[in-house]
Amino acid sequence: MRSSEPDMETATIKNAVASAAEKVAAGALLTLNEAAAFLGVAPATVHGLPLPSIRLGKVLRFDPADVRRLIESCKEPS
Repeated sequence: MRSSEPDMETATIKNAVASAAEKVAAGALLTLNEAAAFLGVAPATVHGLPLPSIRLGKVLRFDPADVRRLIESCKEPS
């Protein structure tokens, strides 16, 4: 019997991407996993990026505007 772990992981990523897209459209703060999904990187990678975060207790949140600014600042000229 085939393991369902990869399918569950894919579903989790798709849910995070959908959640991130909804929050970006609404201007709501993103979780670490949502910011990572929006950028298409692992959550650990987000920690190493020059991306401002807001700490609410033990939880980090990211402003979608800051994520967009990071994307724009990293674009290379064509």
